[in-house]
Amino acid sequence: MEFTEYVKERLALTLKSGLLCAAMLMPATTLAQSPEMVRSDDESTNITTTAMEAEDTAASSTAASSAEQQKITQLSGHIQRTYRVPGAKAQHIVSEAFRNAKKHQLDPELILAIIAVESTFKERAVSRVGARGLMQVMPGSHARKVKDIGGSRQLFDPAKNIHVGSRILVNYLDDHSGNLRRALLNYNGSLGTRSSFPDRVIRIYRNLKRVTTEG
Repeated sequence: MEFTEYVKERLALTLKSGLLCAAMLMPATTLAQSPEMVRSDDESTNITTTAMEAEDTAASSTAASSAEQQKITQLSGHIQRTYRVPGAKAQHIVSEAFRNAKKHQLDPELILAIIAVESTFKERAVSRVGARGLMQVMPGSHARKVKDIGGSRQLFDPAKNIHVGSRILVNYLDDHSGNLRRALLNYNGSLGTRSSFPDRVIRIYRNLKRVTTEG
């Protein structure tokens, strides 16, 4: 009988010891999931998220660049065929139109439409009143802008001519609260007169937009 009671006491003691050990082990497990470790997991997640966002941004940029390049190719081909402009020259002019359009928040097709009407893509064109280059800039009327590019002779450089012409167009759009027709009349020096210049530019502008949307 005494032996049986002894065995019961030993079993009870063993059970208590086991429970105590389990209780002592619990803080260690909890410690393994400390705030530092949780923070590390959060940081890892943040790094992964940032990397994914960077990849998405890069992918979007690449897609935008690819779409823009496709438009440049389409417009260059159209201008080459329609105005008999050599391929490399057409590509250069269209690329400059896109670069300045982005800089001045214009449609590149609008810049190209003005060039089409003003000079039919002849970079050395000179009008009877002295307007020069692709966008037929008047040196005397825009002396400050022309001086900024190094003088009137620089207006025969397609990149510089488009740069100046785009600035002039933006200024006129601002002057006329975004009214394209009046801005074009002002650009052509025919504001206050009856002129077909705006209609011709807008017609070609719409045609060029169709090239990039339907092409």
